[in-house]
This record gives sequence, structure tokens and C-alpha cells, in this order.
Amino acid sequence: MLNIKPIIQVLLLFSFFGTVLNVYAVDEIKLLKPLLGMDKRERHKDEVIFRALEITIPEFGPYLYKTIDVDMTPGRALISIRRGELINTYIAASSDIWDKSATAIKIPIRRGLMSYRLLLIHRANLDKFENVQTLEDLNMLTAGFQRDWAITGVFEKANMNMMTSHTFEGLFSMLEKRRFDYTPRAIYEAYDELNTRKDKLPNLMVEPHLALYIPLVTYVYVSKNAPRIAQRIEAGLKKMSANGDLDKLLDKYYEEDIKKADLANRKIIYFDK
Repeated sequence: MLNIKPIIQVLLLFSFFGTVLNVYAVDEIKLLKPLLGMDKRERHKDEVIFRALEITIPEFGPYLYKTIDVDMTPGRALISIRRGELINTYIAASSDIWDKSATAIKIPIRRGLMSYRLLLIHRANLDKFENVQTLEDLNMLTAGFQRDWAITGVFEKANMNMMTSHTFEGLFSMLEKRRFDYTPRAIYEAYDELNTRKDKLPNLMVEPHLALYIPLVTYVYVSKNAPRIAQRIEAGLKKMSANGDLDKLLDKYYEEDIKKADLANRKIIYFDK
């Protein structure tokens, strides 16, 4: 298992025989230190990148990997990628603005799992969801989001009732105070986020009967200033898709969450992107 510390670090990979392949340029991959710490989402994303880089050593040679110790929201990361500052690689939910600002490697690393959303709610509001069956029913309630999430734009486009928070933690505080009724979180996010806050915010829970399907995929984005890195990661992800590694990594990190979500026994409400 990879052990990646959330500080600036550099890994120089050598050839399989332990000697530097001087005939190759050394690709320098620069990613952000995880904003919320090394939870399994970050470990999964990092392992996808590492494997894509390692599997392409025969064609592309060694590489440098740097984790940049700067706090950035997704919006700030977008600006940095666009300008070619600090970072050159980022994993994000696909959106028009990301697709225009960076090179999208259009191989979904979470295999579409991001599309399924569970609702985090306040226990006192559980009865509000009993008769929700349609998108129109759901729109009688108010959703909460962080301002620069891709899903926020989906809800705006659908004219859904919603509120936004400037910060991630602020979102949970607002839900605890019942400023809004629910926040949709991906299957692989919902349970961990509640578990890490259960002592501080004991009134929050996963709504037990509903799920949303919102067409979203997770791509690796590379700065347009780093075309060779984009080419390399794309080559690696294609190999991983073909040999089953992407699916194996998905199971490694999220299998338990998928089972717990029990989508087969939930009412799923569908959105158009």
C-alpha cells in the first residue's frame, strides 16, 4: 500500500533494474496536498495517479512526484491549473469550465460511482422526506452545497431550491442548525463524513430511503502547459482500464460503502446534467 505524506515530497522512480534511464526526460507531476487530510478518497486518487505513472515507465521513463503544501478550494485549483502555477495535475468532477481550462483525461477513474448521491440530513427533519418520490417533491426542500462544486451547477441548472456555503465545514454546521434540509454526498463520502463528525454533530444522519442519480464523472485534469504529462497519464489510465486495475482500485477503497448504501432498496431520483 502506498504511504503518501501530506507534505511536499519528491519521489524519483528509477528503471525496473534500479538505474536511471538518462535517455528520458523526467516528468514532474505536481499535485495539491489533500485539503481535508488523507482519507480514502485521497488515497484512492493518489494510487490511481501513481499506478498510471508506474505502468508507463517503459515508454516514458522515470518521474518526479511533488505534493504541494498549499490549501486550495476546487475553484482556486482551477485558477492554478489554468495559469500553470504550483500544480499541473488535479482530479475533479467533470464540468465545462474544467474541460475548457485544462486537458481532461476522459477515462472516469471512479467508473461512474460519483453519480449516485445519498442525502445527509438532520434527524429532526427525517419526516420531511417520507413522501418524496420525484424531483418536484424534492424541490419542496432546500439543498446545501459548497459554492464551487460541480454538483452545485447541476442544481442551479435544474432550478432547485438551494443554499451555498463558502467552506466545507460550514456546510455541516449549517445542516446541524437546519439552515437547509439536506446535502447530497457521494456514496463513498457520506458515511465517512458523518463518522468523523459524529461527536461534534450527532444529529446528522444519512436519509435511509432515497438516493439521487446526477450524471457526473471524475477525470484527471492536466495543465495545458504539460502536454507530455497528459499523454503519459492517459496512456497509463487506458492500460489500467483494459487490465481491470481501475475496477480493482474502486473495490479496494469503496466496496463497503457501496454495500452499505444498498441502492437496490432505495428510491432513486434522476437528474439531467
